[in-house]
Amino acid sequence: MKKRIGLLIIIAVLIGAGGFFFWRSNQKTTVEVSSIDEGVKKMMNSSPEDFMLTFGKSNEEIQNRRSILKTFIQQKLMKDGNIITNYLPDDEQQNVATGHDLLSESAGLYLLDLAAKDTKGRFDVFYKRTMDTFYDGTQFSYRVSDKGEKYKVNASLDDLRILRALIIAKANFETNDYDDDIQSISEKFIKNSTNDGLLIDFYDAEHDEKSQEISLFYLDFKTLGYLYQLHDIDVTYLQYQVNLAKDGYISDDFPLYHQKYSYQAEEYQDGDSVNIIESLLTIRYLAEIGEAKQSSLDFVKEHVAKGTLFNAYDINGNPVDKNQSAASYAIAALIGYFTDDEELYKQAVSILKNFQTMDATNVLYGGFGDPITKEVYSFNNLMALLAYGL
Repeated sequence: MKKRIGLLIIIAVLIGAGGFFFWRSNQKTTVEVSSIDEGVKKMMNSSPEDFMLTFGKSNEEIQNRRSILKTFIQQKLMKDGNIITNYLPDDEQQNVATGHDLLSESAGLYLLDLAAKDTKGRFDVFYKRTMDTFYDGTQFSYRVSDKGEKYKVNASLDDLRILRALIIAKANFETNDYDDDIQSISEKFIKNSTNDGLLIDFYDAEHDEKSQEISLFYLDFKTLGYLYQLHDIDVTYLQYQVNLAKDGYISDDFPLYHQKYSYQAEEYQDGDSVNIIESLLTIRYLAEIGEAKQSSLDFVKEHVAKGTLFNAYDINGNPVDKNQSAASYAIAALIGYFTDDEELYKQAVSILKNFQTMDATNVLYGGFGDPITKEVYSFNNLMALLAYGL
């Protein structure tokens, strides 16, 4: 009898514990903010037309360079209708995408360009290819190997880029053709790539696990605001994430941004160094909503003028990798656009041009890469395409 009572007690404890953890896992994340900025309120009432860009910053030379760059992308970085990661193949399986692997990052960036600057027909063709290649019915796989293996993990920023492209296409092509996809894709995105509305880095569909971190440069506030409005998510959650990014500012001595924030540890985290592209993207998304710190903008402008946007720094602002990438200057040009700083835009594009292969006899003609080793990465080329298009 005692054994039976003991067993019943154990079962009751287990059921109670299970119920507790079920209760915990289904609780809504509660966030608090002291106030809601007017700019944040505005993002919660945006329309597709608000995503439209105004063009005219680039001159005839830049438009010519953009034209041959787009030809290079179409002819040298396209394989079966998708954009490959690198011009050169890579037969060795690696932990990061290389060679002829496909990235949803590349697809999203190219869709952004097609939505803003091309025809509906060409946008639709590439969008269908993107859906067929990357979408699994829940999210976009961040990577598909050159053997066709679809990784069961997304990168939330890539999904946001694709959704943003659909929003721009809706406005630019004046159509409701994408409404159902925007609704259904974003509904699943909110469910899987946020913790009750707070953006996370990724969702692992194979193990049904969510990241507990958010990379600050993933926070595309404008697109999030549109989706929150669509799915009736309170403005407090958007403001909370704007605050997260702003509070990730390192210091006035080194006015860049921490890499990510851990919701679990409630702290900012960095890798071995501060990646310039990541910080520039954080500034770009803050700049778009008028929240970029002037000290950060001054840092960007100063180093663009000197041509010293190095790839990585230590936390004290000392360069630890003095190599540079075309993408850094392309993003700096975008920051110039979103802050209406024509001088910054022109200076950034002027340096960006130096990375482009203009030798018509070289196989990389029009592209951004090493004309000798033929090392070419899609990210540099696609970011340059966007910068040249303004």
